[in-house]
Amino acid sequence: MDRVGILIVSKCLSAPAIIDAFRRSESYRPEFYVAARQRNPFEVAAARVHQVVPDLSPAMVAEFARKHRDRISFGLTDTEDFITASGRDAVERASGVPMLCVDGAHAVERSKAEQRLLFDRLFKRANPRYEVFDPKEYRTPGAAVVQLRRFTTEVPEPVIKPDAPSRGAGVGVWGSDFSTEREMVAFFRSVYAHGRVVVEEKVSGEESSFQAFSDGKHFVVAPQTRDYKRALDGDHGRLTGGMGSYRGTDRHLPFVRPSEWDEVVAAERRAFFRWRGRGSDPGLRGIVLYDALMHTGSGFRVLERNSRGGNTEQVNVLATIEDDFVDVCFRMLDGSLRSIGFSGKASVVTCAVPRGYGIPETAAGENERIDLGGAYALQRARHGLGVYPMDVRIEETATYLGTSRSVAVVGTLPSLEEARSLSLAGVDALRGPIRSRRDIASALDVGRSIEHMRALRRGG
Repeated sequence: MDRVGILIVSKCLSAPAIIDAFRRSESYRPEFYVAARQRNPFEVAAARVHQVVPDLSPAMVAEFARKHRDRISFGLTDTEDFITASGRDAVERASGVPMLCVDGAHAVERSKAEQRLLFDRLFKRANPRYEVFDPKEYRTPGAAVVQLRRFTTEVPEPVIKPDAPSRGAGVGVWGSDFSTEREMVAFFRSVYAHGRVVVEEKVSGEESSFQAFSDGKHFVVAPQTRDYKRALDGDHGRLTGGMGSYRGTDRHLPFVRPSEWDEVVAAERRAFFRWRGRGSDPGLRGIVLYDALMHTGSGFRVLERNSRGGNTEQVNVLATIEDDFVDVCFRMLDGSLRSIGFSGKASVVTCAVPRGYGIPETAAGENERIDLGGAYALQRARHGLGVYPMDVRIEETATYLGTSRSVAVVGTLPSLEEARSLSLAGVDALRGPIRSRRDIASALDVGRSIEHMRALRRGG
């Protein structure tokens, strides 16, 4: 088999799943050059060369790539932090190693306000009503609050978001994070103190994640996934970076009609071509976007866009990709990415997290030990199980928890129920001060989404 060197810039999110997808190649022998924020045990074991870059500084990553450039064919990353810091530009300029992520000019997640302006141009109908509050435009915070009150007379149930990326943290939703005008204003002031704020109308419906790949010219859609952003079962608790996700056996989710999915794909495709412009735009190369969508009784709305795969949703996509992922990446590089094959299997990701993750005033659990041995033993025994350490680190012979999601466990089997059971079995085999949501892709939760969409369609 041909050797292929691959640069992985890892924040210890979905990078282990990316590495695992490459290792399934039957035509190539991948070798990994990993620049990571910490010593993730999966990545250390897989890497030919592993270097810790705590802040993933583009300059330091670029120097790492330059040092090994004769052995590296291309690179990927699992974090928007590197992308928004123009990491691709820095690596390609210093080393010539092509990165399969968008360049700095297309990193739209650095600003929620700029996203809304972009959506006005790309697909205005899918853009919720919004207003941007910039401290530079108001003499005092009180003046901004006066305008907030005016706006919320038209949009009485708002969502308040910091302009800069927050991965759920700092986002407030009416009815969940505040439910009175006084609470809303207090939340707004706390966010406004740190910079621009985007206030949007709260859109009721069922949420999904739309992901797509591109070579800068072609647009290839991945199966639709569902992310669970709240900390606790039943979508209670604080917003987090995601507690898990699933995809069904179809290309669309169970609560989305085929015709609705076709409308989403057509609109996203048109929007991409408007964004790309005529011909080809090499800056739009890689897992080019992840759109959080809300499905309503009158079409879908775009809640946000990121220029990389979803942290848990990308695991669903990679677990069910049938094409050789190395070949997919080479097709992205040479401009011939016209399609990608995906299986018809269901995939469920459940994240084990420190016990206090997303729960205020609870003992967090970070810096305590976690034992992955039981889960790895189950993975060897059960086909379709994947165990991917995330925010954990090895020190000598022990593995310790960080402050974010600890392990993503994916089950991939012919039915959603089977995939969910396998994913939960993998989580239950972990040992440590951790917890997980138990309702991800449950029959009760999926059924609730189906019934909710039926009611929304009846109401228009």
